[in-house]
Amino acid sequence: MPQSLISQAFGEVVDTPWFLAVDMAGTVAFALSGITIARSERYSIFGALVLAWLPALGGGLVMDLIVGRTPPAILAQPAYMYAILVTVLAARLGLWAVDHARGRLVFFFDVVRWYLMVARRLPPRTALVLFDAIGLASFTVTGVFTAIQFNCQPLALWGPILAMMNASLGAMLRDVFRADAHNPILKGSFYAEVAILWGLFLSVYVQVVPHSAVAGGVAATLAGVPVTRLMLYRRAVSAPMF
Repeated sequence: MPQSLISQAFGEVVDTPWFLAVDMAGTVAFALSGITIARSERYSIFGALVLAWLPALGGGLVMDLIVGRTPPAILAQPAYMYAILVTVLAARLGLWAVDHARGRLVFFFDVVRWYLMVARRLPPRTALVLFDAIGLASFTVTGVFTAIQFNCQPLALWGPILAMMNASLGAMLRDVFRADAHNPILKGSFYAEVAILWGLFLSVYVQVVPHSAVAGGVAATLAGVPVTRLMLYRRAVSAPMF
């Protein structure tokens, strides 16, 4: 399929309300991954905002600068920044209510008990992987779409690269800002590789299928990325080491 038709078909998919909802959910999920770290490592509210912003929008900003998007998406679509601000403030308010209700207010007893039960069964590391897996999916798709929009050729090369940057570079920057020497994305965690593999699948798929089948590839990627990431995490599969 010609590049112009691929771009048109892809644009029709990503402009649909359901994909915009998934993309916003991915942004919020990445923000929650930062909030999870901020809560477990006792960051300030501003620190939580930075840790939420980096994985949600940091990689996309770098990607936009590389391809020459003017203005960058975070300026053209401020709704994503608003979503991060609301997510951080809502999470802080909810955690404040739980902290103050614990052992004090009978009305919140069931809420606090539920929160403690979830916290025991879903430790911060597991919650972080879950939120990151959701965000990884939609950002992989929009990374490939950016490669198509800006005619990055060959698509089989630049589609996976931009998918990886959009989906995982921000999380890498988050860990750098945390001064995390381990930086799991670079040292064994099968994370960026998932975006590369599914980005390659989607880049090849949209070039060989008819116009009407592009949505199927997008849906397969949105489902396949989190399933792959969570399956590899559950089985403790590490990325090939250097």
